[in-house]
Amino acid sequence: MTATSHLGVALIEQSQSQKEVTANQAFTSIDAVLNSGAKSRGLATPPGSPASGDLYIVAASPTGDWSGQAGKLTYYDQIWRFITPNHGIMLWVNDESQMVIYDGSNWTAIKATVAGNQNILDQSSNYTLSSADYGKVIRFTSASAVVLTLPNSIPASFNCSVLQAGTGQVTFTPDSGANRRNRQSHTKTAGQWAVCALLVNANSGGASAEYVLSGDTAA
Repeated sequence: MTATSHLGVALIEQSQSQKEVTANQAFTSIDAVLNSGAKSRGLATPPGSPASGDLYIVAASPTGDWSGQAGKLTYYDQIWRFITPNHGIMLWVNDESQMVIYDGSNWTAIKATVAGNQNILDQSSNYTLSSADYGKVIRFTSASAVVLTLPNSIPASFNCSVLQAGTGQVTFTPDSGANRRNRQSHTKTAGQWAVCALLVNANSGGASAEYVLSGDTAA
């Protein structure tokens, strides 16, 4: 059976029986890719209770029904169906609130040009990191110690910077299922005007984010 060049959608053959099956599957495939965005690109294991049409970008080293499909688009249509991406395809990733582009081998975030200081997020109290904080500088202005909670769900390759602008130290606390790594086993900013970086090195299964903390840190 012949298929389209880009999405690999099966085409109806002349005198084919049950044409509606081929046509409906084609419409479902197109519907999954258009208008909704991928739910995540950080999962390597299929979610347990997917809804019809849920779309994902398969993470590295996938398991289960996604085994051997790393980097592909997958959508749920009673079973998991797969689309091989072409160089240049762009897609919105819902849990990161950003666009990604496929360069022929990897999915890479497209960083938007941000006017003014919108890329700086001011916080004066405890804060829980979000996927929407990708690429931002989180500036803590508190005079008292604060906690930055690191969720287990943020996908691999996420990164941001943290500035201790106030006198209150910032403690980096991993949530249940997440891990925090630092070469010196440090857990905090070193003091006022310290700048630290956070990178999610891996997130197997989408619920075990491994953060690497670097920069001007302290025990």
